[in-house]
Amino acid sequence: MKAIIVLPYLKSRGGASRYGWELAEFMASQGDNITITSITADRSLYKSHESISLVDLADDSFLPQTIKYWFNFSKIRKNLKSLILKTNPDVIIFINWPTSMWVDNYNDIPVVFSPLDIQILYSDTYTKNLKSSVNFIWKFMRNFVRIYEKNNWKYFDSIIASSKFTARHIYDKYKMNSEVIYLGANKIFFNDNIISKSKSILCLGDIKARHASFLIETAYRLSKKRNDFEIWIAGDKGIHGNELKKLSEELGISNIVKFFGKVSDEKLASLYANASVFTHLVKDAPFGMQVTEAMASGTAVISWKPGGPEESITQSETGYLISQFNYTELIKHIELFLDDPNLSIEMGKKAKLRAEKYFQSSDIYNQIRNFMITTMEKKKSLK
Repeated sequence: MKAIIVLPYLKSRGGASRYGWELAEFMASQGDNITITSITADRSLYKSHESISLVDLADDSFLPQTIKYWFNFSKIRKNLKSLILKTNPDVIIFINWPTSMWVDNYNDIPVVFSPLDIQILYSDTYTKNLKSSVNFIWKFMRNFVRIYEKNNWKYFDSIIASSKFTARHIYDKYKMNSEVIYLGANKIFFNDNIISKSKSILCLGDIKARHASFLIETAYRLSKKRNDFEIWIAGDKGIHGNELKKLSEELGISNIVKFFGKVSDEKLASLYANASVFTHLVKDAPFGMQVTEAMASGTAVISWKPGGPEESITQSETGYLISQFNYTELIKHIELFLDDPNLSIEMGKKAKLRAEKYFQSSDIYNQIRNFMITTMEKKKSLK
């Protein structure tokens, strides 16, 4: 099978980039020929090889958070269509916004869309990462963007939702049904069982939407009561990373907050495995790949609800689902692990078993590949 995978960009090892790249690697392992195309790819992280080729549609100056992108995104769309017509793939899969802005009519070529998180267009969760001036412009523009993007969905033959939660949002906004296929964890996160854990609470801090600042503020409140724990922040970088460090200093708890910066998958797996608990503090999360990664590493998860994590976490068995932005509730559940280290071990074992059964990435990518084949067959039968 010859397929094109369309991604926003390949600039990190997380999120949609990881999902798209690992899907490509799995499909290549099944004998498929894959072209991955995006605005731009970091060639130090991602490299073409025999069965996977990388094609840039533009460069770093055209990223979606720039004004230049919005004045030139029609060129990106045109470049993509030229690539598709030249390659003539058997199937195309678009992954995440804003790739849905680039889709067009490709005649008889089947097109699948995996939006991952449509809330990028319909909530303020991610706009907090933007500069205030850009944030203001975006809030004005997105009303028009929603109309344009929604009209583009007519070009998709089938939709993949990363959770039932997301599927409901998709139907609510677009009146289209979708196939629910969860996100999985790479085999690198399936470590051997950990027999002991440090008294640390882990959170990712790469973007504001993770709300690592809320965890730091929670730690400040908890530190007035006890000092037998650490907060671990992984992925912190740039302006936001500096803001988190400044916050911990201003609160006087920099001695218990450890920042690891950008880490390798191997290091992240180690942090997951050694933490007492992983906190996933994302508002209305579509699913949360980090949740399944932590579970695969043998670590229980405290996650906000509502959201996709309600489908991956078994309450009081593999973790806890708590109300959003509630310091008291978060402290209460963190203390369960601090007061009983064995709880972390036992819950972690159950979390790992659940991840092994339902969230192994190879199984997930096989489901996606089969869904793409089914879409091809349905499209062919309609000719």
